[in-house]
Amino acid sequence: MDNLKDKILKKKPDNDEVAVYWTGGMGYIIKDKNNTLGLDLYLSDACKNDKDDFKRLVPPPFEAGDIELDFLIATHDHGDHLDTGSINKFINSKTKTMLIGPDSVLSLARSFGIDDKKLLRLNRNSNIRLGKLELIGVLADHGDYSADCIGVIIILSNKRIYFTSDTCYRPDLPELVKIDKVIDLLIVPINGKYGNPDSKDASYITAWVKPKTVIPSHFWLFKEHGGDPGLFVESCSVIAPGSIVKVPAIGEEFII
Repeated sequence: MDNLKDKILKKKPDNDEVAVYWTGGMGYIIKDKNNTLGLDLYLSDACKNDKDDFKRLVPPPFEAGDIELDFLIATHDHGDHLDTGSINKFINSKTKTMLIGPDSVLSLARSFGIDDKKLLRLNRNSNIRLGKLELIGVLADHGDYSADCIGVIIILSNKRIYFTSDTCYRPDLPELVKIDKVIDLLIVPINGKYGNPDSKDASYITAWVKPKTVIPSHFWLFKEHGGDPGLFVESCSVIAPGSIVKVPAIGEEFII
């Protein structure tokens, strides 16, 4: 992980190539030839309290500010998705980075002094076009934990990534989130806590989406989080055998 920053900075994706890097938790860097995106990045230890609850179990793979992002997407205002310990390092008067998220995210960002010119709203059932990048906000059912949490379908370099964010599994999800084209990569939580699916329920989401590849996420960042990627692999082999399951190490490069 020591050279992850340099790896990402030096990476020059081909025309239809998208590079994906897991940074721990639900955090990702996604890069194509036109843009570098941060997705629910958590690089500080801001969630930890004086009882050591929600303490990081693994160090961040790089420091906030080491990589200048074009866009930072935060799907909701929880501290491990919108990192209040890093937000002013990513977004300030010296960076070009724009923050994208639902109303709760923008409200919290403003409380940290982020200028409205750096904010782009993406709620459920809305979309944003930014050059050759398109973002579609969809339902993520995080219950009472976050009333306006969004999932995001990211379309770039002829690829489609569906990032569910924190959402429970519910049988009517296919009716509420319309997937009408092939998903190249599905990113789904498996921690089974705080309203999120466990490994088996996440495999049901995978079976519904039918992605080419699926990556399990949201495990092992905090002791309070559950999650068993091995069990997810086993569950998908039975419930969603048509999808390739990729379990990357933190900082490992994955190309779609």
